[in-house]
Amino acid sequence: MYSQIRVYPGSLSYFRHTPVKLAVTFFLILAAVLHSPTSDAEQKTATFQNIINRLSRSGSLLMLQAVCDVGKSELRNGVAFCSACPTFTSASGDKTGFVLADVVLGSFTQAREPEALLYMKGCEPDAMVDSGVVLLQQTANGWSRLQYQKGLGFTECLKFRTLNDVSNLLCNHSSSVDGIQVGKIFWIDMTENKFSRMPLLRWYDNTSSNPRELVSVFPHRFLRSDFNQDGRSDVRISFRIREHFIPEKYSGALHAINSGYKIDPPQSVSLTYLFNGVALILQKDSQENSARINQIVNKHLPTTDP
Repeated sequence: MYSQIRVYPGSLSYFRHTPVKLAVTFFLILAAVLHSPTSDAEQKTATFQNIINRLSRSGSLLMLQAVCDVGKSELRNGVAFCSACPTFTSASGDKTGFVLADVVLGSFTQAREPEALLYMKGCEPDAMVDSGVVLLQQTANGWSRLQYQKGLGFTECLKFRTLNDVSNLLCNHSSSVDGIQVGKIFWIDMTENKFSRMPLLRWYDNTSSNPRELVSVFPHRFLRSDFNQDGRSDVRISFRIREHFIPEKYSGALHAINSGYKIDPPQSVSLTYLFNGVALILQKDSQENSARINQIVNKHLPTTDP
């Protein structure tokens, strides 16, 4: 029903600084060379692309008119934003701005209702994540705001059509601080204009911090297929896992890699979730891998991390 391509590619980068981006790119290329992550079965299944939607300039401004206070929606150098934080945010009136990062289009609250979920950055300095998501619905008079959830965001999302003929979302989101990348994979249900966010997994990658103890639990592929042949699309999430202690003669992992030190190739594990028309259910044969991922991540992140 909607095109399935990205909006504002520059905003989707996990890292904000070019040197870090180059280092991580080098690391991931090295991992790809050392280890092929796909099994024969996975190669026969089409890769499921994310569904971030690209909007025209006029389209993004029309949506922002339902988000920004009157006269505050702007488009500059390809970036759509509110020039002042809207009144419903924690920093109402602040001039730092509220920037449109990503958009997913679909019918989320009721069947056949044209709606949009907007990921907006900024205006929530007191939240764990300085951002929020805005749910809009299109009417005969334009877009209107249904709800706002602060402290949330998404980088990639997959849509799953439920028994109620609405779309729930499986989303991935990450943030990076001091070279440590932390991500979360979660399920969003907005049926009947409620908002339910259920965390499924967390992941962790400290490669860019030049660590002595390199730990990387990274989701590199989301595949969608009808694995149990019930007529509904399911999902398989593939992770690369790497744990490696760097010799003392190197300052850390990046120094070692750039010096030609050979790091053990990552292991590839997959988790299969079956969709029953209401929710995603982790398969029994994936529970051991899920427990291993959680064990590694929980060693480096607080278990109370939201």
